[in-house]
Amino acid sequence: MNSYLQISMSVLSESRSAMSAREILEAAYRLQVVPQHLFGKTQSKTLHARLSEDILRNRNNSAFTRTAPGRFALRTMVPDSAVSKHEYVAPQRAYQLKQFDVLCADAHELSTVFDQDPRLLLFKLIAPFFQKQLSLKRADRDRKLVRLRLLVIIRFRDRLLTLTALDAADTGPGRSFGFLGYVKGDDANLFSSETFGVDAAAKRTISEQSMAPAEIIETLSKTSDFDELRCLHIEGPADGYGSVVLLAEFKCRDPDEFLAQVPAHRSPRWARVPSEINDILSLEPISRKLMMSEGREAIL
Repeated sequence: MNSYLQISMSVLSESRSAMSAREILEAAYRLQVVPQHLFGKTQSKTLHARLSEDILRNRNNSAFTRTAPGRFALRTMVPDSAVSKHEYVAPQRAYQLKQFDVLCADAHELSTVFDQDPRLLLFKLIAPFFQKQLSLKRADRDRKLVRLRLLVIIRFRDRLLTLTALDAADTGPGRSFGFLGYVKGDDANLFSSETFGVDAAAKRTISEQSMAPAEIIETLSKTSDFDELRCLHIEGPADGYGSVVLLAEFKCRDPDEFLAQVPAHRSPRWARVPSEINDILSLEPISRKLMMSEGREAIL
């Protein structure tokens, strides 16, 4: 086991309560369980990173769990029911997110389509263009490519779930109309009802960015079939890249229960859109463009 993980195991076994990385390290020095070869000016940051990586890599098989932002505990010290209901799921770092394959299309081919019709488009009209599959890291370096992104909209009656966009999102800061993610290359499988595995991609995105267990996610019902899905074109900056954002919408049965599954630091709340959006500049770029698009009534 990594030295930092061994230190954490020793300290958390003694404390029997959740601690921050800095608190773990301070306690480790008091208990004299820090090996002599361990040195550096940012040991607490390294320890935090090692714990986060272990939880990310091993999931439920990790010896550790995250109970709140920056707070770690031994999984055996937390009741199973509490882990499943209250475990804090940290967003993956940007460099980790870029290791998966995404679907891409030629930017020039798509620009001719969107130039002719700037409204929200039916995705099935441009779906045949997305034939390339490569890592997000490689796609980011090619300005001629457009990536396929995803906005998972959660609706309860006349309200949408709005929340703070992840810091790792490459679109910019602000509130979002749902969960921003990607359609990954491996979302489609033999059990997919359509070519791209959008339903699987949407549920995976919710799972990655919330604490919702599978049984709650499965209670969400999608509002339209694949042939009816709309999309939005987001142009990239001069030195960046563009995206087509697929708008996947689901209905929620119990708004209070679902809201409790979203980490508090993302300030989740239900809002009537557009009537309760007072400042359009407070939205992240994708949600902002959706608010300003022709044909938005089909979604909002």
